[in-house]
Amino acid sequence: MIVVSVLVFLILNSYVAGRLASEITQANFLAEEGLEAARSIRDNSWDDLLEGSHSLDIFGGNWIFKGSQEDVSDQLNEGIRVITIEDLDSDRKKVTSQVTWQFTEARSQEVSLVTYLTNWQMISPPAGYCAGTCTPCEDIFNSKICRAQDGCGWSGKLKICFDDPGCTPCENYTTEPKCTAQSGCQWITP
Repeated sequence: MIVVSVLVFLILNSYVAGRLASEITQANFLAEEGLEAARSIRDNSWDDLLEGSHSLDIFGGNWIFKGSQEDVSDQLNEGIRVITIEDLDSDRKKVTSQVTWQFTEARSQEVSLVTYLTNWQMISPPAGYCAGTCTPCEDIFNSKICRAQDGCGWSGKLKICFDDPGCTPCENYTTEPKCTAQSGCQWITP
């Protein structure tokens, strides 16, 4: 009787352990899918990652948030998935994908995965810009400076700098070397 009891206990215990492992694997898959869906939503539009609790749906071939919790009981007994978005700052969010289910009547289980998303599409401030007022060609008396100035030409016979067609406005230059080569222009780094 003792041997039979031990064997029944071991068989039931291994069955329960195997079932639990299988359900945890399924819950991990659902939680990871929730994080991937949040990444996809972020990639489509950062503004769609609204703070709060969400469920997932597919609309037009894209993941969207819809409702506050998602019924996944077709995959886990009384299963629910919730995607929670928390604002950390204007360009960072904390995303938690939580799956809960009833393993037995008296025992519930939970899997929770967390990731942090950044707004990789944000427009970064410029590294610098060119400012100032270009020196008019007729105000330049040095041949080397005149030749370096876009829109100016040097007359060797007359020893004057002339408009050819005239100095280029400083804001037209997008690189520091080109900007600083122009008389009257300077590179500003914010």
